[in-house]
Order: sequence, then structure tokens, then C-alpha cells
Amino acid sequence: MKKFKKTLALALLGVVLLLGGVGMSVWLGQEQIISLFVQEANRHLRTPVRIGRLDVSVLAEFPRVAITLHDVVVHGSRWPQDTTALVRARTLHCAFDAWDMVAGHYRIRVLTLADGRVQVGHDGQGRSNYEVLRAAPAQATDQQLAFDLELIRLERVGVEYTNAGTQHRYSWQVHDLSASLAATAARVSIQAQGQARINGIRLSNDHYLRGKEVSLTTRLELDRAAQQLTVQPSVVQIGKAAYGLTGQAGYGGSPTFRLQFEGQHTNLQSIVALLPPRLVRRLERYRSRGEVYFRGELQRGPAGGKPRIDGQFGCRDASFYHPDYQESVEHVFLRGTFSNGARRGATTTFVALQELRGNLHGRAFSGSGRYENLQDPTIQLSLRADLDVARALRFFPVAAVRSASGQARLTVQLAGNLRQLRTRPATALARSAGRLTLRGVSLQLRDYTLPLTGLTGDFRLRRNDIVVTGFTGRLGRSDFQVNGALRNALSGQQQLHQPLLIEASVVSRLLDLDQLLSSSGAAPPAGPTRQPGPREAYALQVAPDLALVVQARIQQVRFRRWRGQQLRGRVRLQRQVLSTDGLSVRTAGGSATVRGTLDARQPGLLRVSTRMSCTQLPLDSLFYVFEDFGQHFLTSRHLRGTLTASADAELYFDRQLRPLTDRLEAEVQATVRNGELNNFAPLQQLSMVASREQLRHLRFAQLTNSLYIQSRTVYVPEIEIRSNMRTASVLRVSGTHTFDQQLDYHLSIPILPGLLRPRIGGETATGPAILLAVQGTETDFRVSLDQRRPLVAARPGPAAARPPAAAPGSAGAKPAAVADVPAAPPARLFEVKKPVKQPAQPQPDQYFDF
Repeated sequence: MKKFKKTLALALLGVVLLLGGVGMSVWLGQEQIISLFVQEANRHLRTPVRIGRLDVSVLAEFPRVAITLHDVVVHGSRWPQDTTALVRARTLHCAFDAWDMVAGHYRIRVLTLADGRVQVGHDGQGRSNYEVLRAAPAQATDQQLAFDLELIRLERVGVEYTNAGTQHRYSWQVHDLSASLAATAARVSIQAQGQARINGIRLSNDHYLRGKEVSLTTRLELDRAAQQLTVQPSVVQIGKAAYGLTGQAGYGGSPTFRLQFEGQHTNLQSIVALLPPRLVRRLERYRSRGEVYFRGELQRGPAGGKPRIDGQFGCRDASFYHPDYQESVEHVFLRGTFSNGARRGATTTFVALQELRGNLHGRAFSGSGRYENLQDPTIQLSLRADLDVARALRFFPVAAVRSASGQARLTVQLAGNLRQLRTRPATALARSAGRLTLRGVSLQLRDYTLPLTGLTGDFRLRRNDIVVTGFTGRLGRSDFQVNGALRNALSGQQQLHQPLLIEASVVSRLLDLDQLLSSSGAAPPAGPTRQPGPREAYALQVAPDLALVVQARIQQVRFRRWRGQQLRGRVRLQRQVLSTDGLSVRTAGGSATVRGTLDARQPGLLRVSTRMSCTQLPLDSLFYVFEDFGQHFLTSRHLRGTLTASADAELYFDRQLRPLTDRLEAEVQATVRNGELNNFAPLQQLSMVASREQLRHLRFAQLTNSLYIQSRTVYVPEIEIRSNMRTASVLRVSGTHTFDQQLDYHLSIPILPGLLRPRIGGETATGPAILLAVQGTETDFRVSLDQRRPLVAARPGPAAARPPAAAPGSAGAKPAAVADVPAAPPARLFEVKKPVKQPAQPQPDQYFDF
């Protein structure tokens, strides 16, 4: 024991003495060592180097002695034109063996760069910045200090390469990389391994491998005489995927290379990781099980030019699934190839998929495809699939669809040039065909709450068109059956001024406009007795890239209180203008026709120009259906009779279908037959001319007049009503009624000749008459003597009550103010006049005999 302790103490003492001697030697000889190092470095460098300080250390690279350079800046070969540093490092250690100090010959065997950044590249003219070493003469064997590297280490070093001419950029952060060197006069062997993080690889506008952790293991053989680099089997590991690399590269004269790469233990993610995100963004979350492979070759011959790239990829009995959707495609087989072609450029590049087959929840699919010429792409696609729609959308979601169900069968044969598809779609897709059959499909769209249910039909692709046969289904409470064609179906969305055109005939049992136009898509309460409380919110959007020609046959139409039957007609849509040359509908016991246009080209504004006509419409039903036209003065409970009318109107709405009444203009020609005016409050105040019973039930055979609407005012020219009242069988009415419910009506009641009556009002051109005015609002009006009308005046014709013409370029001009008329002198209250005896017979146009 004592002997062992003595031996150990002597050994420790020897080590201490040795280290002390080495340290003393270093301290005494460091100035000489630094001088030799600077002299040798200057022999090799051709660009300036700036160093903060330089010292010699025993501990930095123990057991070797290190010459340590602090705060090193090495300028590039384009200095001083380019001031960007080639290398910046906090420390650079150049180590040699301690025994070299005894021999007096120092050999730098280890080079360690720590906490730095290296920036290499080429400018727009192809000039590099890394040619900083000059060709030095052969080293003498008795030279005191020389570089004889055996190991190079990089620790926490950022490396970046840029090429301004090709717009390429490579950036990575080396965590720890060691490369051992074995050099002879003829050959150099390099074996390297380490870890790094790829910040990104940019090729033009595409980014690859952004933020990927990488492990590298490689062995390189450099033949100096042949100027050839041989890459022995090497492995680059990115995440869990590994990629093998082997091959040769020549650097004498024009660079040549032939490199083979192959995926090892790869899956879908390992392939997706190599591609730019813009191409595989939707595939990033998918996973695979089973065999997925890829391999390829990169080569460039002595002739130079662009390299040739050939690759193969595929899978054998693999499964693909999305972890969030719990749905998978199983038993998938695929064989694919990729190449940039004989010309090694975009025009000869292609990707081909062959022998694709698999199944989704027991339903088989198969297909093949080819995409070639990146500058003028041509596609070939063949696909056959029997799908459960719900499972297909769960595996590969479509953003516009929230949920779906049903069955579909798809067969597609597509071939053509994409550029010709935009310019000459009919000839580009001459060899294309396809068929989609739906059976009981239901769709819930994300932007529209009404569901599409019971979709069944057949869609056939014929060149650029899709022919629709027997397409039936329901949209909310509405149903439809469509037969027709979708023109420009494949190219309409790609070519400017080439909209999708729908030519179809539509048959429906029920069209519920309340649901279809509702901005929320929610269904209002059903039933014929629904009372519209506050106005529902509606919305109408017309797609700018859609055109249609639809022949419609609809059994029943609903909108608020309105019910229509047997709607027939044709509707056209082109450039956001909806038009019809005639829609007919039966409603409320009569019939109506409409023709005109709806212009939706202006943002936030809908303009309707239309001519409407109706025949034998019951007045009470008409007023009820249209909710008394927004007023409560004359309502459906007051009116009976049938209406035959025509109207020319120009109406404006906002996108929520709210009418812009200040811009409304209309002219209505109306005839009412077998009319009744019941329990009308203003008539009840005319008891001085007729009994209240007669006034409660005013009846007339026929009434014909024109109405004019402008500037939020309804103008009523003078109209003559021949009624059932014995003492006031003729009433003449004219006036205005504003949309703010301001009333200004004027009544003239001629007094029958031969009757003794109080003379109230004045004398008209047709004889004595009672002149009255109804003025005020709907809820607060009064009936009084009309003192503002002349006692004797010519009976105004219809033109006298027309609204004033609007100034050119103006819409909805306000009517001119009516000039004040001097008040008539006080009339005598009674007048005795002998009646002239005449035979009792009805007068022309009179309905009742007196």
C-alpha cells in the first residue's frame, strides 16, 4: 500500500512537472509561435484578416497546444468592392501537439471554429467571394510551422450560401460538426458527422426544408490527380427519415457529377418534407403505414449545362390516414416517375402516376395520371371511384362543405393542354369524357345554412361541357328537377370573359322564396296564416362569372303572404343582369305576367325595370298578399272587386332587398270591375248626401284610371265613380298620397238635377256639386269643404294629375308646389229649383236605375 501511494505521488509529480514545463515553454516561446503562425498565414491568405487578439493556450484544446484567435474577421475575395465578411468568429483555435515544441517544428493538426458565421456566394456576374487562399509553393520539410490538418470542427456556426444570379439561398446552423482528414500527396479522405439545423433552402420562389433538424454521416474520397470527389455511402437524417447518398463528382474544368439518392425507412412525411409547402400544404398532416419508397439520380456530363434529374417513387400495400379525421385509405399501390427530361428543363419535365389502386372503407378506386411541360402544361388523368361521400370528405375535406352523406360513382378521362383549355376549350378537351352519378347525397354548405338533401342525378363530361340529366333534390323546403348543361364548366373559372353558362329546364313543386332569399338561410314559420311581424332579413347576391338560361315550370311559389301557382317562363342571366321576356303565374284567383330586367352590376344596388300586367285579380286578396302596400288608409278589408291592370315601373333595392322608395317611379293603368268600398272611414263623413248604410257599402260597376308614382308620392288623376248611391251616384276623386302617409284627396259630388238639396261647395262645369277635401294622415285626417278649388272649372283630364316631369338627369324630382287659389265667395245655403220632368231611364255608363 505504501509502495502504491509512493508510485502514485511520483506519477502525479511527474505530470505536474511536465505540465509546468510545457506551460513554461509555451509562456517563454509564445511570441515566437505567434510570429511563425502569422508568417505562415500570410503565405496562404490573399485578403485582409482582422483579429482582436491572439494568444497561445494549453487548456483550450488540451492535450494539444492551441493558437487562439479572438474576434476574427476574414474578408471575401471581392473585397474592397464587397465589404461583407466571409467569416466572422468569436474564436478560432489552431492546435498542434505539445511534442512539437520539443522538436521545434509546429504542425497545425486541428482547426476549431466556434460561435461564428460563414457567408459564401456568387454575385449577379457569377463572381465568388470565397477564393481567399493563394497558391503557395510546396512546403519544405524543415519548415518550423505548417498546416497539416487532421481534424476540422465547427461549433455553433451559421453557414449561408447565396447566388444572386439564380436566386438560390441556403442557410443552416451547425450545432456540432467534426471532419477528420487523412491526406497524402495523391488522395485526401474525409469522414464527417454532426448535427445541424436547416433554416431554409430557397430555389427561386420555392422554399424547402425550412426549420428541419439534420444529422449527417458521410465519407468522402478526394483524388487530387484525377480531380474527382467520390461520395461513399452517406446518410442524411431529417427527423425520423433517412436519405442515402452516393456517387462521384469531378471538379476539373467543367464540373461533372453523378449522384444517386434513396429514401431509407421512408413514409409519406419524409417525401412531403422535401417538397415546397405551397405544393404539399394540404398533405402535411397526413400519415402513412406500410412501404413508401423513392429513389433517384442526379447527373451532369462533360458537355455541361443543366443537370439531369430522374426519380421513382411509390408505395406497396400502404395506408394513408389523417389523425384528426379518423379515416384512412387502405391497400394503396402506386408507381410514379419524375424527370426533367432530355432537355433538362421546364419544357421536358414531367410527373407520371401509374397503377394507382386502393380502397376507402371497402370501396375501390383506381387511376393514373401525367403532368408534363411546366411552361405549357399538358395533363392526362384517368380515375374511377365508387365513393361514400361522407367518408371521402372526412379523409380529404373541402372547405366549402361542412358535412355530407350519400353515395357517388365517378369516372373521368381527361386529356388536354391547359393553355388551350383557357383559349379553345372545345378542341383542347376533344379526348375528355367523364361521368358522375349521385345517389341520395346530402350536403351542408359552410356559408349557407339551408341543406341540400336527396341529391340524385347523372352528370356527364363532354369536352368542356357537363350535361345534367335527372338531377333532383331539395334545398330547404324547395324541391327541384334539373335537366340541361353547364357550358364552359372546366375553363370558365380560368379564362377571363368566359363565364360558366347554365342552360337548363327546371321543374319544381314548391319554390319557397322566403327561405331561399333569407340572408341567414333560416326557414320562417310555415303555414298559410303566417303573419309577417318585423321584416325578415333577405339578401340577393349575383355572381359576376355566372350566366344562365333557365326554362322554369313551378307548381307553387311562396314569398311572405304571396302564393303563386303554375309559374311558367324563361329567365336569363348575363353579366349580372337578370332578365325575362315573360313570366306568367296564377295567383289569388287571377293571373299575372311579368317581363323586364334586374341589374345587379352596381355594388350595393339592385335596379329593376319591369312591365307587369294582371287579369281578374281579386282586390282584397291583392291588398292582403302585398300587406296593403305598406299603408293602413285603404286596406284589404275595405275592398272587393276584380282588377285588370298593367304597370311600367323602375324600382331600386339594396342588397338586402330593402326598397329605395325615393327612387321609385311607376305608371299604372288599372280597371276595377264589380267593385265595392266597404266601411271606409272617410265615406262615413258624407252622411249629408247619402245614408250611412249606403256609405258603408259603396258599389260600382267599373272604374278605370291611371296612377303615377314618383318622389315617394302616389298621384291619382281625377276619376269618376258611378256608384249605387241614389243621391250621389257619381263621385269624382283626385289627389295625392305620400309614402309618409300624408293624404290630400279632393272629392266632387254632383247634385242630381231636380232634387232639393243644400248647396254646399260650388258650381262646376257639369252643374252644382259638393266639393270636399280629405287631408291629414292615415290615423288623423279630416273631411271638410274644399275652399281652395274654384266654383266653376273645367273638368280636368288625366293629364292634369300627372306628376311634374323630372329635370333631365334627375331621379325622383319633387312635384312643383300648387299655386294658391283665391277662396270662393260665401255660397247660399239653400236654393229652390223646379225639377224638369224627364222619362225615368238610366243614363249612359250608369249601373243602377233611379
